[in-house]
Amino acid sequence: MSLPSTNNKDLYSGVEFSTWLDREELMPAEEYLIKKYLNPTLGIVEAGTNGGRILLRMQELGFTSLAGFDYVPTLIDKAIERDPERTIDFQVQDAIELTYPDNSYEQIVYLQQIICLIENQEDRLKALHESYRILKPGGIGLFSFLSFESRSSQAIYRAYFKYLAILRRLRGDDLRIQYLPWLILGGKFNFNAILDRPPFTYWYRVTEIYELLKSVGFEIVSIGTDAQISTDSLKTTDRELFSEKISGMLYIVVRK
Repeated sequence: MSLPSTNNKDLYSGVEFSTWLDREELMPAEEYLIKKYLNPTLGIVEAGTNGGRILLRMQELGFTSLAGFDYVPTLIDKAIERDPERTIDFQVQDAIELTYPDNSYEQIVYLQQIICLIENQEDRLKALHESYRILKPGGIGLFSFLSFESRSSQAIYRAYFKYLAILRRLRGDDLRIQYLPWLILGGKFNFNAILDRPPFTYWYRVTEIYELLKSVGFEIVSIGTDAQISTDSLKTTDRELFSEKISGMLYIVVRK
């Protein structure tokens, strides 16, 4: 089925605009992955940079060749404003159709769940192919995804999923349960979530995205959630990850 027209781009241009701009520091998982896997001397591009939060903090950590893109022009305007010396190459671009040449960057950063914000399955796959295309052979990529297993491990969400399944069945909607409406918008509870109204985010199952990244061409270097990062114990396969607690965001490190 075709998804409703209301989309996440509208949210980031509107109600979620200030929410994301107010964030300044790296989250612990982001800092861990950046310091562990990325080389400060090599070129980096960040997808869905918002107001440049991650890149500006990376600059403080000594990273020198930085670029970032977002499909919301006003967010890029703010990112440029925060970088008055123009040391970071901020651009307005869409992840599903980038203008960067093939093999442009040694490292790519997709750490703000950008893939999960793309409403259409075909476009999500296009974005993954584009990320592979712009990464140089041997290059490293950092990805984060909304984790369906993490969310469904909590009783309150399992009950909500059952409610959504019944609601969608009653109205003849075959939308997969992994498409979930935003529960919080602009720092407040989103009452449209009760009515199952768009826009939706897509919550990946671990094996689903693990296999999808491999099908695009990536080699999986490490995989884990916030639970594994907190103990410095990322895994190398999805099967290994299932032997432990899955909690928080899902992170996958890849190599081309």
